[in-house]
Amino acid sequence: MDKVSYQIQNMFDSIADKYDFMNNIISLGTHKYAKSMSIKNLSIKPRDKILDLCCGTGDLAIQMKKQQPEAEITGVDFSEKMLEIAMKKSRNENIAFINADCTRLPFADNSFDVITMGFGLRNISDTNKALSEAYRVLKYGGQFLHIDFGRKNFFSKIFDKITPVLVKIFYGNNFPYNYLIKSKQIFPPPEGLIEVFESEGFKLSKRKDYLFGIISSQIMTK
Repeated sequence: MDKVSYQIQNMFDSIADKYDFMNNIISLGTHKYAKSMSIKNLSIKPRDKILDLCCGTGDLAIQMKKQQPEAEITGVDFSEKMLEIAMKKSRNENIAFINADCTRLPFADNSFDVITMGFGLRNISDTNKALSEAYRVLKYGGQFLHIDFGRKNFFSKIFDKITPVLVKIFYGNNFPYNYLIKSKQIFPPPEGLIEVFESEGFKLSKRKDYLFGIISSQIMTK
């Protein structure tokens, strides 16, 4: 793991205890809506093998398990503290969580029917390697769902202005969320992301934007 990745890993470990709380505060709870709607656009079948990359505290994995209880779901993240919370939140669900690096996945080729990644790709220093690994372990014909911030429009700018104020009130330490805003601002727009995904072999199946385009999801296939 390179120095930048190690620093980001430590940052997420440090904010893990308040991560869900702050997500609800700064998004006014709307992140749950965007995640839920994005998952509904997937065609998840019983006994599908699903891999949730950068799973964090397990939101996507838990929602997918509720949507399709017979699916076999594995969550991967490089933050042990985030995984500890994910395991607590999903203790009544049959979900496996693994501490691993998305650029070196411990799975065989063509292992998963569905792969998801929510708000994680911009936290990986080598995004092309992570996407190459996702492509490698996805089955032919499988679905890859990516969710993150979308258009840099008026509403996105309001989010950027409000977030530091809310963080100051409810969290106190601005650094992790200053990083969030910066990473969001330099992250490619959905059109640029789709080009990156296609350069790794994926094909666009569906794109959906939510909350005035602030959040965007792309479903790619192998």
